[in-house]
Amino acid sequence: MYEKYLIVYCLGAFILDDNGRMLIVRKSEREAIDPGLWVVPGGKVKKDEGVIAALKREVNEETGLLVVRYEWIGEDVFKVEDKFFHAAHFLCKVKSDKRIKLEKSLTEYRWIIKKEMRHYQFPVNIKKEILNVFNHV
Repeated sequence: MYEKYLIVYCLGAFILDDNGRMLIVRKSEREAIDPGLWVVPGGKVKKDEGVIAALKREVNEETGLLVVRYEWIGEDVFKVEDKFFHAAHFLCKVKSDKRIKLEKSLTEYRWIIKKEMRHYQFPVNIKKEILNVFNHV
């Protein structure tokens, strides 16, 4: 007997500014997944949507920023309840003259350097990838 699991395709945008700081955002306490934790912008890929189109859409919806360059840096697979998430991770540059405007599901944002990470609570998989990015740029 095969169990039925839903696979959700999603992505994470690891956005660095010209000073080497990474953009992190805090999820609302009302969110079903990772409530109140700090994450990177990202989200689900819609049906019949390309991954790059989803990357640009999600970053813009969540932050008001426009992705101008991106590079695939890895992926992650994780399970929450009866759903598997397959996340593509991208290192991104955004148009620098834009102000950040958070969507309602996010409560705060910060631009951080590696040594500031200890002040924030991240999901384990996101923390691991943020450290990986900081260690390789």
